[in-house]
Amino acid sequence: MYDSDIEALCVLYEKKDFKSASRSLKIKEASLKAKIGMLEERYGVHILSSDKGEVLFTDAGKSLAEDASFIIKYANSAISKARMLEAEENFSLKIGTSFTTSDKDIMGFLEEKKDRLGSLTLRSVHFFSLEETLSHLESHVDILSTFYDERLLKRYALSAIEIGRERVMLAMSKGDELSSVPLLDIEDLYGRKLYIPKKGYLKVFDQLRSDILEFHKEIELVSFDQYSPDLERKVEEEGAFLASFAAIKWAMGDLMLKNVLWNYSTQYGILCKKDASDKVRAVINALTKD
Repeated sequence: MYDSDIEALCVLYEKKDFKSASRSLKIKEASLKAKIGMLEERYGVHILSSDKGEVLFTDAGKSLAEDASFIIKYANSAISKARMLEAEENFSLKIGTSFTTSDKDIMGFLEEKKDRLGSLTLRSVHFFSLEETLSHLESHVDILSTFYDERLLKRYALSAIEIGRERVMLAMSKGDELSSVPLLDIEDLYGRKLYIPKKGYLKVFDQLRSDILEFHKEIELVSFDQYSPDLERKVEEEGAFLASFAAIKWAMGDLMLKNVLWNYSTQYGILCKKDASDKVRAVINALTKD
């Protein structure tokens, strides 16, 4: 990939005689001398002060040879690193994680299927939100695990492996007067705020919102865009509730999760692009085979 004349110069500078240098380059001595001559003519620099016996370089020739040798070695190192990273890329499965998509459950699931994954290395790639993680599927992320429904799959052109179902739970302050109640009833929310994901996120939350607006008007609904530490602080300070899932309990910080006497749930599993790479399709096929 380099100028063959420059490479010849570097070899000559290392060997210090035409015979051994030409042998190393697998060319004739006359051809090597011609290459050096062409370099001198091309750059207007006297490279050699003597080409008899031990080759002697001028200061300019020495400088050119040493700098060129450094550049070639550096470039070779860069190429080796790039090839190593490409090999690592081909043998790694990148799992997208975010504030609400932990890799804990999916890692456990994949470890159980390790014998089906061959030599693949599992790597986590972290983003702030689920939306950001989804936007990087295929470009920086191979798969992720999260709660979903048919609408989410259609919106992002995804395929899914269902691992189970996730019940909608309520996150609340550990100091709340209801913290010791084993199972909450929806009427326990009367007179309180309930933070719920914005309309259109998941059907299960849209159904919960619709039912509360129709049958439980005593509950104040507050929509939010995404889970965040700031949202957690609001729930804590206001003595409010937050609609959530057990799968993101780790992201709730000082809040505690409570089951509620209702039947709102959605699917939870592994998601990937429908037009995923051959590597990802092979992984999905391996995970779903009987």
